Formats: sequence, structure tokens, C-alpha cells
Amino acid sequence: MSQFADELRKLIDDLAASGSPDLWVSLVELGLPRIGIAEERGGSGGSLDDLLVVVESLAGHGIGVPIVEASTADWILGHTGALGDGLTTVLLLDEAPDAESGTVTAELTSVPWARDAAHLVLCAPGSAPLLVDLGDPTVTVRNVDNMAGEPRDTVVLAGTHVTAVGGAPAYEEVRERLALLWSAAVLGAAHGAYRLTKKYVSEREQFGGPLLKIPAVAGNLARMRVQLVQADAALSLAREARGLSGTVEVVRITTAVAATEIAQIAHQLHGAMGITEEYPLHRLTRRLWSWRDAVASERRWAESLGRRAAEAGETGVWTRITAPTTAERTDR
Repeated sequence: MSQFADELRKLIDDLAASGSPDLWVSLVELGLPRIGIAEERGGSGGSLDDLLVVVESLAGHGIGVPIVEASTADWILGHTGALGDGLTTVLLLDEAPDAESGTVTAELTSVPWARDAAHLVLCAPGSAPLLVDLGDPTVTVRNVDNMAGEPRDTVVLAGTHVTAVGGAPAYEEVRERLALLWSAAVLGAAHGAYRLTKKYVSEREQFGGPLLKIPAVAGNLARMRVQLVQADAALSLAREARGLSGTVEVVRITTAVAATEIAQIAHQLHGAMGITEEYPLHRLTRRLWSWRDAVASERRWAESLGRRAAEAGETGVWTRITAPTTAERTDR
């Protein structure tokens, strides 16, 4: 982890505390969405690990901004030259659209932040990414929100001109980067829900003492903590072993499971308070439910991991499980 991790967390804490309605503008002015992109390409320097810290910290405050999509789209375009202004978002497709004529006709669903974006990058297996100008008159954007109230719009392309992005990272690299960033976002929101719940049961009194003194409450809080420890470890492993087979699947499965259980227990321990609009819990749990299956569902990640295990065979799986981590190898 970068030496700037603590400074980045403190910066996000201060921005969140300010309550500014133009938080995204502030993030852009500070260059935070372009962390992990070389300065000569229009980025802010730093590493993907630094960006993961920013994403996790923002999510821990229940803040929904297009940092995952914008940072990934800019990272793709940054491989081809200097970056421009304006928000660019990204969408993964299972199959590449027909673009032989230089135009695309398609209806794209669940496009993040399309209504606010100037450009869209389409990524599909086996082909170069395609850049779409969302301001083109042949583009129609229909507003759709996810459970967290964040834009997941439908974009209709009617013979829209597209530009192939040469020299961009492969689809698998983009998918892995998005998976890591969404894992960090889920983990941040999960930590935020845990902190809020722990504070609530420590301060709320019943039968002459705090709720935390009730064994069932303490036990459920401990279950939340166990899920966080597992998810923290999975993300740490994925960061260290980036590109190693199966690590992305493991972290996405682990954070999805943690999101489900932590959101459920948080609402259970808060009781009626947890569903009120004024109380901040819903800003965290609605994002946990929305983000847990970003990029792909938990089931698809599990199927992918199962295929990898079957291809590796018994010896390969055992070797992978027992292999030392980067930190352990360094210690030796």
C-alpha cells in the first residue's frame, strides 16, 4: 500500500464531512478519479492501490459518485494518448456489437451515469474498445436508477458513429480492474454499515443497559466483523496477486457474501430505525445490494472460479491454495 494511503483517507473524510453538493466536482478538481494513470497521459500518477483506497473511503461514507466508471474509462483511453475533459463512463458487453461500418445500432441497458457523461467506452471480448460520443444526435438516453438511486441508464444508438480505441488494454484487464474497484467499494460500504451498527448498539439502551450487552446482539455484531475480516483478506490477496488466476473471482464472491450478510444484520440490529429516510444506514445498505453484483453476479463469478479449478486439476488447486503470499515470500 502506498505511503499516501492515510493522507488519501483523511482527504476523503474531510470532503465527506464538508457536505458539499458538488462533491464530484471537487474530486475531479483534485484529480482523484485519475489516480493510477501516468501524469504524461493526463492522469494524476499514483497506483491502482491508491485508487482503491479512494474508492473504499468514499463508499465508507455512503457516497455514490462515478469514480469507478470514470477512472476505468480514463485508464483505458489513457493508453492511447492524453485525456480530455468531461466525464467518460464504461460498459462491459458479453459480445462486441457490429461496427464494421463504423457505426453501431443497439440498445444498451444499465449504462452507469450515461445521463451525466460526455462519452461512453464499450468493451467486449476479442475486440478493441469502442468510443461513443453520447452527445451525438443519434444517441438517446433513457433515465433509469438502480436500488441506490444511482444512474443505470438505457442508451439507444441509432447508427451512431463509433471510434475503435487502438492500443487499449484487453477486455480481461478491464474486467479485472473493474472487479477490484467494485470489491473495494463494497468493502468500504460494508465497513461503514458495521461502524454505524456498532455505534448504534453501543449507545442505544434497553433493559437498563446498551443493546450490545445482549448476547444475541453481540453475536450478530461479531458475525459482521468476521465477514469484514474475510473480505479484507480477499481484497488484500487480490491486490498482491494481481493477474493470478482465480483471485478476482475469490474477492468478488467474498465481498458479495459479506455485503448480503452485513446489510441483513445491520437492519436487524437497527430495527425500525434502520429503514427511516433520515437515518444514514440506507445509504450504505442500498449500495451494498446494488454494488455486490456489479460487473457480474456472484453466481457467475462462482461458475468462473469453478471452471478454473476444474481446468487446473487437483494438483493445481492444491498448489495455488498452499502457495505463499507476496508478503510471506518477501519475509523469507
